Amino acid sequence: MRLLLVAASIAGGVAVAAAGYTGYWLVAAGEIGERIEAWAEAQRARGLEVESAGTRVAGFPLRFDVTLSEPRVRDTENGWGWEAAALRARMRPWDFGEVTVFPDSHNVLRVRDGSEWRRIDWRTDDGRLVLRLDGTRRVHGAALELRGVSVEGVWRRGAARVESLRASGALAEGGEGDEAFRVILAMRDLALPDDLGEELGETLAFLDIDARVVGPLGGGEQASEAVVAWRDAGGTLELDDFRVRWGPLGIESNGTVALDGEMRPTGALTADIIGYGDVIDALIMSNMIPLGDAFIAKVAFNLLADKPEDGGPPVLRGIPVTAQDGTLFVGPVKVADMPPLGPR
Repeated sequence: MRLLLVAASIAGGVAVAAAGYTGYWLVAAGEIGERIEAWAEAQRARGLEVESAGTRVAGFPLRFDVTLSEPRVRDTENGWGWEAAALRARMRPWDFGEVTVFPDSHNVLRVRDGSEWRRIDWRTDDGRLVLRLDGTRRVHGAALELRGVSVEGVWRRGAARVESLRASGALAEGGEGDEAFRVILAMRDLALPDDLGEELGETLAFLDIDARVVGPLGGGEQASEAVVAWRDAGGTLELDDFRVRWGPLGIESNGTVALDGEMRPTGALTADIIGYGDVIDALIMSNMIPLGDAFIAKVAFNLLADKPEDGGPPVLRGIPVTAQDGTLFVGPVKVADMPPLGPR
């Protein structure tokens, strides 16, 4: 009899706990939908057009699987929009500090080009975005992983494809109220659109960036205003590591970049560069540099470069790369003009 009473007590406790957890899950699922709608309303108040065909929450009992049907966002002020057939997100009922977002396999981006809107189709074989939230539900970190990404509509010559893309970002408090946002990007096997890189090759073997955005962020309602406010407050991009391999060209660089009063890049870096001769030849073939300037650049770089004893291509080591007054220099040689990146 005593064993029966104990068993009945345990069973009753389990039933009460299960009923309580079920109630918690249902209430939390309802709040998720309400929070999404509240967020959408807040964005509409800021001038964004945010819509969807509905929200569904499933996954009981071990997770919340949230699906937004036909989500659409449009920002006419800054000239961009996004839409997809669906957007899925997942989180654990006992941990709202991490949200995993699964982008749809086909996304449509729209960017205003003058008076018209250009359509950009972005497709991916697989991918996820993990968002890390603090106690106030503010995003303080993110990690993105995509495989088999193709983008069509940015270049008129065709589509670009990236076999593997990994990116992460995290906010960190800096001194005197400044914030530093660290970004790490790693891309592998980037196939360029047709004819875009035919002189150096149509595939970048890799592109790696490790950088910190230093300075107060979020200084304006619109993206362009925020960038201008960041610049005016002395914001800088600290490029801790930049590496790229594009055919014969290899670059490893680091330094500091900012924006001048005309919204042109300005800064100082140092770089190791291999394959500069092939790049100059490619610029000549593309009529992007006069023959005389190319000859002067080759002579100057050859005087500065290290010549490997094994007979390999010469390497520019620790050469200064500077951007000032709208001009980009590699060592003493002018290599390009730097146009403004946005409105002043």
